[in-house]
Amino acid sequence: MPWCGEERRTVLSFSVASCYDYFRRVRTPHGPFDKNHVAFGFLWKSEVPYKVKAFGWRLFRNRLPTLDLLLRRRLAIPADSLNCILCDNGEENSRHFFFSCEVVKKVWLELFWVGKKESNEEDCKGNFLDWHNFFRSKKVKKGKEGMIWLACCWTLWILRNSVRFRKDKWSVNDIVWNIKFLAWKWMFCGKITHPNFS
Repeated sequence: MPWCGEERRTVLSFSVASCYDYFRRVRTPHGPFDKNHVAFGFLWKSEVPYKVKAFGWRLFRNRLPTLDLLLRRRLAIPADSLNCILCDNGEENSRHFFFSCEVVKKVWLELFWVGKKESNEEDCKGNFLDWHNFFRSKKVKKGKEGMIWLACCWTLWILRNSVRFRKDKWSVNDIVWNIKFLAWKWMFCGKITHPNFS
């Protein structure tokens, strides 16, 4: 009961959590729903080096400095160097370089020794989820499911930069062996107990 005409007042207090809850409730999504949004969670839980996770995140968001994005940012690029560095057939962008390029398709086919069938998914997140789900069905240890996919994309990106900037030589066989070695290294890092192993 209020004292002598005093009114009961509700004290409102501000907190970051209450503000976050409010905006989460009233938020309207921007753009179409992305059915492959769970790929980000699997990517960050992968047992690979952090720089590779950051690379994967940039690949998913189409933020790698491929020639099409550099051109869009108005950086000076000679017109004769806009083609893919591996096949010289088509403009270099993330989708072409990692999935549509004829050379890269041969690399992916060589990686199907693990028993996976060819993927028709050319979206980065969808392709990653396709590989992730395949290895999950094979009961691969948690955190290791997307490792070969990340090793492939990382190796291709390193190759692209070495060919573009240092004019290095390459072959499909060398690329595949580099991917296998890198995946093996990530898979067993810290687990090797043989002291004289080279």
